[in-house]
Amino acid sequence: MTERSGRSGRWLRGLRRANRGALIGIAFLIALIFGAVFANYLFPGDPELADTSKDRFPPSLTYPFGTDYLGRDQLALITYGARVSLIVAFVAGAILAIVGIITGLMAGYFGGKIDGLIMRTADVFLTIPTLPLILVVVMVMGPSLVNVMLIIGLTNWPSMTRIVRADTLTLMKREFIEIETVMGASPLRIIFKHLLPNQISTILVYTSLSIPVVILTEAALEFLGLAPMSVSWGFMLNMAMNYWITGAWWLTFFPGLAIFSTSLSFYLVSEGLKEALSPKLKRKRESWSIQLAAKRK
Repeated sequence: MTERSGRSGRWLRGLRRANRGALIGIAFLIALIFGAVFANYLFPGDPELADTSKDRFPPSLTYPFGTDYLGRDQLALITYGARVSLIVAFVAGAILAIVGIITGLMAGYFGGKIDGLIMRTADVFLTIPTLPLILVVVMVMGPSLVNVMLIIGLTNWPSMTRIVRADTLTLMKREFIEIETVMGASPLRIIFKHLLPNQISTILVYTSLSIPVVILTEAALEFLGLAPMSVSWGFMLNMAMNYWITGAWWLTFFPGLAIFSTSLSFYLVSEGLKEALSPKLKRKRESWSIQLAAKRK
């Protein structure tokens, strides 16, 4: 009972010290994910079903976000559209993180020709504007949701690679890595037991920072009509532009607000992660150094 109380007390104290912005971001993302998962129950029926008798109703108690040019509930469309944005964000974010982690660790640990090849490839990707490159690849491969996720993930890995590589080079100079090397540890042991765990903080923070870029890129592709999802925030903006001049401001305001709020929430969460994980990671590195020094003796 005492141990549980102590743990609960630590969690409560940590929550009080936590970054308020991060808590707001987490709360918003939880609400967004909940809405996306249970959209069928919150808004039963086909969200794309047109009803021209409700064409462009302004925001009201019945329709908090108003209705669009086909009389469809904007709140329902935005809730269903969250599914597309979140799926693309998490899948493309996972792809860029995995590719960036693997290439960054290889470049930093092995160095030499492997490092040169990986970093020159990364430089090529960084010199090419990402969005035009994605546009060309989407037009060649076809505008499917799977292609969009793969392309966004595979064109945004170089920044993650450079960050992981820089951290790996720094860690390779630390005493506990040198001790492991002298003791005959295999490359896989050093990479997966020491190099990768010591970069979890950086990886989590940068991945959460990359997700807003993914969301904005996906919205841009939808806006340009290069992705096939009609119930998505970018496509809603695309179609709403034709009606902005008529005074139907809510058609662009609410989808744009959804994109902005989601991107900002992921940014706030990344700041909270950085604040929360950095001290813990520092203590963990110091602990490992002491343990390995004791083994050497």
